[in-house]
Amino acid sequence: MKLKHQFVGFIPDDIQEGVIYISLEYKSVIHKCACGCGREVNTPLHPTGWKLLYDGETISLKPSVGNWSFDCKSHYWITKSEIKWSSEWSDEVIHEARKNEESERREYYRNKDSLKFKEETKIQVVSQAETKNRGWVQKIFFWK
Repeated sequence: MKLKHQFVGFIPDDIQEGVIYISLEYKSVIHKCACGCGREVNTPLHPTGWKLLYDGETISLKPSVGNWSFDCKSHYWITKSEIKWSSEWSDEVIHEARKNEESERREYYRNKDSLKFKEETKIQVVSQAETKNRGWVQKIFFWK
């Protein structure tokens, strides 16, 4: 199945079959499930979620789309605007994949918070060093 894509500001209320809607502003990609069940599939764009590749003509999403919470449990790739069906996963494999995704998310935010803390500390240390080097008039005007 070949998908058409539309870049939109807002996701429309009426999601059409065979169309993938991309809102860069809201970092969201939505389409109807490729199996035909009619369910809407939201694939949020995020460093720990899906990545969108647009080559000027087609779109691809990485990783695969696994609709594990739907009755259909469909699993497919969207590559160059085409649906490529993947193998069916067992409940155990789905559980392990979800566990790994959660672990990657936690690690991402742990590292992100750690980097932010280091940056804030670095800024504070530089600020303190600048204050020590100021004369008494500057210290009065730039007092913190």
